[in-house]
Amino acid sequence: MAGLLSKGTRKHMKVSLHLLIALTGLISVLLHILYSPAPFASMTKFTIHANLFITLTFSVSAVTMLFKRTESKLLDFCKNASLIYILVGLLTYHFLLSSGGTYTGPRIITNFTLHYLIPVLVLLNWMMFEEKKSYHYKYVVYWLGFPVLYCAVSLIRGLFDGFYPYFFLNPHGTIPAGVGSYTNVTLFIIGFAFVFSIFGFLLIITYKAILSYKKSS
Repeated sequence: MAGLLSKGTRKHMKVSLHLLIALTGLISVLLHILYSPAPFASMTKFTIHANLFITLTFSVSAVTMLFKRTESKLLDFCKNASLIYILVGLLTYHFLLSSGGTYTGPRIITNFTLHYLIPVLVLLNWMMFEEKKSYHYKYVVYWLGFPVLYCAVSLIRGLFDGFYPYFFLNPHGTIPAGVGSYTNVTLFIIGFAFVFSIFGFLLIITYKAILSYKKSS
């Protein structure tokens, strides 16, 4: 791609894709919550939080490029985090949660955009436009910060109002309502942390492989 397009064309395409991701994310989140029969429950979902994180990240990145400024290390960090979060969210929804409910009206579309379209667009952006840089493996731990914080806040809030956004975070009841104990909740959180870590390691290993190939070619 880099050899086929001019630097200016690549930048315009990158900005356009960033704006598409940000606008799609923002509109989808708003409509998904607005048309939800339980707006509060919708607002607590990790998919909503991850897509808001992506919307903010790609909006800031697009504005940064439009003003011809260099993207910061924090933006690079957030873009990589976005890729990890949304891909894990896609897999979790598709294989664990998609059979748990049905959608009507606009939420049929927003469910698709939030869980499938935006992950594909974020992955496409990473493949086509993002500079491949070397990252230390310690970044895997940093990228875990947001998911772990999300789980902690969800559990603390559940202690007060009894609501948990996902069955695997609910220590009460049995599947499909909950998992029966805090021990089981902890095991689920450790399992998800492992999945997030694997994606982080794979991302760093992929970067190293790409950079190594470029040096040797």
